[in-house]
Amino acid sequence: MRLEGQSKLGYYPTPTASLMIILTWLVLSIEVGLRRYLDPCCGKGEALAAIATAHGPAETYGIELSDVRATDAERALDHVLNTAYEYAVLADETFSFVLLNPPYDGEGMTGGGKRLEETFLLDTTPRLMPGGVLVYIIPHQRINEKVARHLAGWYADLRCFKLADDDYDAFKQIVIFGVRRKTYTPASGDDLRAVQAWAEAKIVVDYQQIEVEVEGELTANGQPTPLRSAGQAKKKVRQPVYGDLPELSTGHGEYAIPVSPLRGPRGAFRFQFVPVTDEDRLRVAQDSIARLEQSRDWLDLIPPTTPPVIEPAMTPKKGHIAMQLNGGLLGTNLVRAPDQTPLLIKGNVRKTSKTVVHDPDDDPTKRDDGKEHLTKVEVRQQFETALATLDAQGELNITSHVETIKGLLDSYVEQLAEIVQARNVPQYDMKPEPWEWAVFDDLSQGRRLPGREETGLTAFQKHLAIALGRLCLRYGAGVITAEMGSGVCHEAWRMMS
Repeated sequence: MRLEGQSKLGYYPTPTASLMIILTWLVLSIEVGLRRYLDPCCGKGEALAAIATAHGPAETYGIELSDVRATDAERALDHVLNTAYEYAVLADETFSFVLLNPPYDGEGMTGGGKRLEETFLLDTTPRLMPGGVLVYIIPHQRINEKVARHLAGWYADLRCFKLADDDYDAFKQIVIFGVRRKTYTPASGDDLRAVQAWAEAKIVVDYQQIEVEVEGELTANGQPTPLRSAGQAKKKVRQPVYGDLPELSTGHGEYAIPVSPLRGPRGAFRFQFVPVTDEDRLRVAQDSIARLEQSRDWLDLIPPTTPPVIEPAMTPKKGHIAMQLNGGLLGTNLVRAPDQTPLLIKGNVRKTSKTVVHDPDDDPTKRDDGKEHLTKVEVRQQFETALATLDAQGELNITSHVETIKGLLDSYVEQLAEIVQARNVPQYDMKPEPWEWAVFDDLSQGRRLPGREETGLTAFQKHLAIALGRLCLRYGAGVITAEMGSGVCHEAWRMMS
């Protein structure tokens, strides 16, 4: 909703000059009895009160969201509900007359959702009795296809006019008169077209026959039929002729307001609402949160706020830390920049698409074969690493440049290793028991690795076997991912276990 509309809660009163002319189009039916008039967004109630004064006696009912205007409306109308229209409880088919001048902005503070002109019309029609009279005042641009079909299907004797004099220039408003049908009748093409023309401030004044060319069928060899090639494939089409929408002028009681029924088809007459307290809203919100938190779909949408806590067998190497960061497994981490200011760093892998166009003209084997070739368009999907940093000044940098990522990792891998080790405490602290170390002294004594004078297992191989042994002794199983040359520790672990 625009700021001006928000300040008024969408309220723009019916212009007085046009209202006085609208009165001339209304008259009471010859029956004697109770008549109920409704304005579901009544403002101060002045417009509905004027209609009741001119065409009464009648009981007037208004609904108004604004506390201030509702207080004024209570002095002008017989019954007023200070609430939003959707909270009111009204009986169907119990009102003889409806004045509908709804707010002009969209639902919600941002103007999203359905237009209020549409919402009020669709919700108010069931309250109006068959034979009841509708006066609908809106900007003409608000007549969309749904509104047009509703008006043409539910209302008979429809008329539309621009508001009088300068009233139309202000908001491009129109006034629509109609009489509610007992049941919905799908509109014919002409009736629907007539209502849709009002959206452009036009009316259909006539129809004319024009000739248009018709595309003929093709023969088996793809050539046009002789009828089409001879220019004889034409047909006559009925087209509307439009004129400008007329300005509202004095009427002569064309719309008779009937007597209201005592009861509606679904029960007694009702005009009430149940006030919603802050406690009610809080209770509903808490119930909604509880249901939402139990929803699997919602839980799947919630990103993990912290990385999972795991217990690795050994402290990861710097290369492993870099791989975890790039893969998004470390979450968001707080490190210190070279100037000791705080810095947030996070990595992830994102999916990208690359479009590759294969031009047949670039293929020398197809250039001169005299055939027509199609251009091939191929979309290749690939994954790329992205690293994001956010500094103390709020500057966010996201890069997928390999050298830049390498430089960042070189700068912060030491700090990241400390974070990972504090969060994911290794089960093996690289401090073996003497007996554990002694288990491997006699292994591989006859093997000599290239470039190494000593025989037997390397210190790292021993540490790796001890870590895996402890893991299996604790859990009964373990998974090891190691470099080439580490496989010998498998036999060592068997000896240890």
